[in-house]
Amino acid sequence: MAEISADNEFATFINLFPTKPRDQQKLVDLIVKAHEELIRHRPGYISGNVHRSVDGYQVVDYTQWRRREDFEAMVRDPASAPHFMPIGELTQGKQGAYDVVYTHVVEGTGDTGKGNGDE
Repeated sequence: MAEISADNEFATFINLFPTKPRDQQKLVDLIVKAHEELIRHRPGYISGNVHRSVDGYQVVDYTQWRRREDFEAMVRDPASAPHFMPIGELTQGKQGAYDVVYTHVVEGTGDTGKGNGDE
């Protein structure tokens, strides 16, 4: 599970993939396959989450890494190409590196409260 906290020093990457409703599930499947077969096995990987918009026009990939360099090494590795090429055929994603600056979780929501900045 992702630990989203302003207190951690993880490198966070959010990738936005515009898509069409008819292609959204295929895109989700390709991104999940990349996570299952490649990304999660790379040094420095911490967590990954894939979100799809309810209107069918967007897929978001949220990953956390120990260091930005770990993510960059995975992207540059030629072994990544077979996983990323089919995604690139469906969409042009926009990648961004982010720092978490604020989080809040209402107490009593069933969450343990860990990693939300309210510890």
